[in-house]
Amino acid sequence: MASDPATKVDPDLILGSQVAQGLSVIGDRCAFLIIRDVYLGARRFEELRKRTEAARGTLASRLKSLVERGILYKNPYQRSPVRHEYRLTEKGLNLYPMVLLMWNWEHKWGQNQYLPATLTHRSCGKEMTPVYRCTACKEEVRPQDFSFSPGKSFDAVKKVPPRFQRRSKSKQEKNGYVGPQDVSVLDCVGDRWTSLVLAAGFFGLQRFDDIAEAIGIATNILADRLKALVNMGVFDRVPYRDRPVRYEYHLSDKGRDLYQHTIAIHEWATRWLIKPGKEPLLLRHTPCDKPFQGEVVCSECDEVLDPHDVTYNHH
Repeated sequence: MASDPATKVDPDLILGSQVAQGLSVIGDRCAFLIIRDVYLGARRFEELRKRTEAARGTLASRLKSLVERGILYKNPYQRSPVRHEYRLTEKGLNLYPMVLLMWNWEHKWGQNQYLPATLTHRSCGKEMTPVYRCTACKEEVRPQDFSFSPGKSFDAVKKVPPRFQRRSKSKQEKNGYVGPQDVSVLDCVGDRWTSLVLAAGFFGLQRFDDIAEAIGIATNILADRLKALVNMGVFDRVPYRDRPVRYEYHLSDKGRDLYQHTIAIHEWATRWLIKPGKEPLLLRHTPCDKPFQGEVVCSECDEVLDPHDVTYNHH
C-alpha cells in the first residue's frame, strides 16, 4: 500500500473498508481467542473459559455474538440436561488463513503462549510454515506489493460507526509494562481501534493528526493505542520537527509483518460481509497487476492448507 507520509487518504476509505467491517464482527481480544481455541479443539464452555481466561459473562456474551453472526454454531453433545459445544460454521472455517497467519507472527515475534510449537501438514508429512501468497502469480504477500482504490459503489457504503471500546489488557500488561519481548499478537490486534491504527499505518499515514482524522478516533484513545504499539515495538516513534517536537509513527519490521493478517481479514470480509460488486476497497497485486486473491499454502509442498489436514505439535 501507499508508504508516502504525505499521502492524503479519504477517512471514509478506512472506516468503510472490508477490514473495518470485518473487525466490527471479530475485532476484540476475546473473540479472536475463542476462534483460535475452537480451531485448536476447545469446544466446550469451561474449556474455552480456562484457555481464554475470560470472565464467564464476557465469554458467554462473545459466544452468543459469534453464534448470531454465523461464525459458530451450537452442537448438542448431551441431552439431559442439555449441553452444547461450539463448532465452526463454513463462515468460521474460512477464517483459517487469519488464524494461521496469527500463528506465523506469534511464532516469529511473540510468546507463542498456548499455541502449538510446530505445525505438520498431513499431505506431505512434514513440519511446515504457512505461506500467504497471490493465487495468480504465486508470490508471497508483502506490504509494498499492493495498490488500492475505492470500489465503484464506495459512496453507497454504510461505514462502520466508530465506537469506544476499552482496550483489553493481556496478563503481562495487568502485571506492569509490556515491552517488545512480552508482546502477543493479540496485544497488537486485540481490539478494533488498535487494528484500525495499524490499518492507517498500512495506508501510509504516520502523523498523529492524520491518523486521528482517518479513523475517527478520539485523541486520548489514539494516544493510548500508539503508546502501547510503540512499547511493543510495532511502531517506531521518529521526530520530524524540533520546535516544537513532533513525531511520526513508522511501522517497524514487526509491525509490517502484521500486514498479512490484515489482508486476510480484508479477504474474509469481502467474501462473507460484502455483496458481489459492492466492494468498498479494491486491492491490486502490483507484481502481476491483477486484483488480489490470496491463498495460504504449505511451505514444503505448496498445497493449499485445509484445517482438517494440519496437525498441531506441542513440544
